[in-house]
Amino acid sequence: MGCAVSCVNRATMSLFGRQNNDNDARARLERKLYIARESPEPDFDLSECELRTVPSGTYSICKVYRKERLYLHNNNLHSLEEGGQLSDLYLLRVINLSSNRFLQLPSDIRYLVNLTELYIQDNQIKTLPDNIQFMQSLQILDASNNKLQNLTPSIGKLKNLRKLNLTQNQYLYELCPELCLATNLITLMIDGEQFLCPPSDIAIQDTAVIMKYLCDKMNIDYNPPISIEQDMPTVQVPTIMMDPFAKQKALTWEEQEAAIMEQEHRLHKAAKEQREKFLNQFIQEQTELDNEIAKIHVVKEIDRQNLIKAIQEDEKEIACLVKNFIQSENLNPEIIQQQLAFEQAEHDRLLEITRQNYDNIKKADVLRAMEQLIEEDYSMKHSKKHYEDSMNNMKQSLLIQDLEVSEKLTELLNAKDQSRTVLVGQLLEDQDVQMAMVASLLEKTDSRTWSLNQEISLISSHLARLSVIEQEKKKMQITYNYNELLQQRVQLVNLLDDLFGQQNKRRKQLVETLREMENETNKSNDFWLKNYQKLINSAPRTLLDIGKSLDPVLANYLLQEGVIHCLPFLVKFLFSGEPLLNITTEELKASGVSLTCDREGIIRAINSYVGAKSQNHNFEAASSVAPTAPSDEQIAEEQQCTGVVTTGDSDDSVSEAECVICMDAKSEVVFVPCGHMCCCQPCANKGMENCPMCRSTIERTIKVMIA
Repeated sequence: MGCAVSCVNRATMSLFGRQNNDNDARARLERKLYIARESPEPDFDLSECELRTVPSGTYSICKVYRKERLYLHNNNLHSLEEGGQLSDLYLLRVINLSSNRFLQLPSDIRYLVNLTELYIQDNQIKTLPDNIQFMQSLQILDASNNKLQNLTPSIGKLKNLRKLNLTQNQYLYELCPELCLATNLITLMIDGEQFLCPPSDIAIQDTAVIMKYLCDKMNIDYNPPISIEQDMPTVQVPTIMMDPFAKQKALTWEEQEAAIMEQEHRLHKAAKEQREKFLNQFIQEQTELDNEIAKIHVVKEIDRQNLIKAIQEDEKEIACLVKNFIQSENLNPEIIQQQLAFEQAEHDRLLEITRQNYDNIKKADVLRAMEQLIEEDYSMKHSKKHYEDSMNNMKQSLLIQDLEVSEKLTELLNAKDQSRTVLVGQLLEDQDVQMAMVASLLEKTDSRTWSLNQEISLISSHLARLSVIEQEKKKMQITYNYNELLQQRVQLVNLLDDLFGQQNKRRKQLVETLREMENETNKSNDFWLKNYQKLINSAPRTLLDIGKSLDPVLANYLLQEGVIHCLPFLVKFLFSGEPLLNITTEELKASGVSLTCDREGIIRAINSYVGAKSQNHNFEAASSVAPTAPSDEQIAEEQQCTGVVTTGDSDDSVSEAECVICMDAKSEVVFVPCGHMCCCQPCANKGMENCPMCRSTIERTIKVMIA
């Protein structure tokens, strides 16, 4: 009910055509809409409001408020489409469409089955629709002052039609013979002077004469119409009241009064029953709607509780990881000394690799350049010989040509010098490229650099998860634990700065290694090519696979055990392809892990990691198959955990926050000092001064990438 009224109110601003400043018409329409909603009267009056279209929802109001009379006269209407569905007007008894701009009536007018009076005068209607035959309750039809050219034969099926007004239709010259089938027609009003059928001398007479003429033309007998008093029980006329004294003049006054009271009682009882039925139906629909809304609220509340629970679990896990990171920083001097010793061993190993196997490098590029020089030298000698032969044959007769040939020889020698200079530059340039390739491969095969990259990636993923959690809390308007999240972000940013510092320090060490390699006294022409081939042959093949990275689950367990600093010693085990369960304490000690507590922590982390992997596998299998004893295949799969995963595989445990500015790219910039990771690199380069999440001042930014 309220929806239909609101639709009408929203449509009032666009119903007045070009005269939008007509405040009087708008005020008049709003007042009439208010009266229609508030008044219990069955009248709905929208006349004289300068409407060009019927307000949206008008027909729904007529249906909901049980209106019986709709007045739309004295407007600028062209059609009845915009008001809703005409089937909602089945309760109407009277509709007035006069003094408008209608060209035709809609075919859906057939649904007005209870309509008794239809006024369409003063329009531009050219014909009446055939569907008018379904309006069996119609008694009065006023179609005067239109542009009717003929009458539809369907009008003869209106058995209850009493009055028909067709005057002032200058193009109407004849009546259809089927009109005589409307046997209850009492009043027929036409401009008889212009008619051809019936002739004008008959058309100017009364209704009975015209109906007799039409009946003769149809070869049927003329029956006079039934009087209104006799037809009253079958025809529902809301505007005519029954007179109990008309038929029962012999009755006493008391009997007549009792009959009137009994009739009023029946009418009141019927109206009360209809009203109670409508109210019961409305209450039932409202109850069903309330039940559906309650169910939806229960489902939303369950989802909200689950989301809050998941966020709390993530917060606990991140707090544990931050605590372990902080503990891992407080290392003993022995551990630092152990790391320095391992790095020095790695440095010595790389130098030893560069001093070996350099004679096995292919010299195809150098030989190709030498072949080109030899070919050019041979071509130059051949040209010179040809020139000398020509000079011996023409020495006496062509002295002038001898001078020209000498100049050409000089040009050729200059060209030879230039080509030799270009070739020397290419060789030098190729040597620089070879040196850059050796530097890139050296950094790629360095286990310490790889472990630092994995730790940076892990911290970056945790910062991204913290940013996502804070965004979810803001959406759900959860404000607690804000200071704890801020403290965790600041601690993670400090750790990230420390790791970047260690990474830069390691790069400087690798650069120093390259400088020492470059200062070798017995360096040959293909020195860098030999060293590149030597690094490829000596480095593990799996470490060169850029599609592999450390499993975040294993990194978390190493962090919880406080042995994340031992990650460089585990490189050869992680990329060997062998199961981690096969690692022993003796192998760890041989690889460089000298402390017993570190070896035990590594073994515990590997056992926890394998157990977590097998538990996840069993949980996924139990969701579709009944629980059974573990098979040999499941045990073998548990033992094949290698600790590395493919970078392209999807991992639901890693949260990547999207940029809060462009909402398209992934976040890859950390703002200092707040620690929010909520922006991509292009958006961060636009000169932002404040963090887009907490509005704190940005001192500097750190670009990170989640592996």
